[in-house]
Amino acid sequence: MSKGKQARFHIKNSETLIKKGMMDYCLTGGFGHSVMGDAYLTDRRFFFGAEIKRTGEYISFELSLTEVDAVEKVGIPVLTRSLSIIAGGRRYRLNVFPMQGWIKAIRRAAEIARKKIQSP
Repeated sequence: MSKGKQARFHIKNSETLIKKGMMDYCLTGGFGHSVMGDAYLTDRRFFFGAEIKRTGEYISFELSLTEVDAVEKVGIPVLTRSLSIIAGGRRYRLNVFPMQGWIKAIRRAAEIARKKIQSP
């Protein structure tokens, strides 16, 4: 994850956009410290970017789909239910509604990306 002024999301050569939308990224794992931003899923990566209005900082992270280990729902239903992406030993917790479409799309894209690098 990076902070500071950065370039926004851009589609790379031969990359296909699968899904995009607004998400709330939980900075410290709880809802008290979260930031609303834009999420993008392509056939190669998941990208999240948001500007913190009061400070002007830009927070972003990019996950290669080949590094995604798990995508799941976490928390208490209705109260604190979040989408969790585990990649590279780190958990990224995001709030989005409806959640199930994102979970299916990320899982499917990650599975396809892993198959592409395994096949000769």
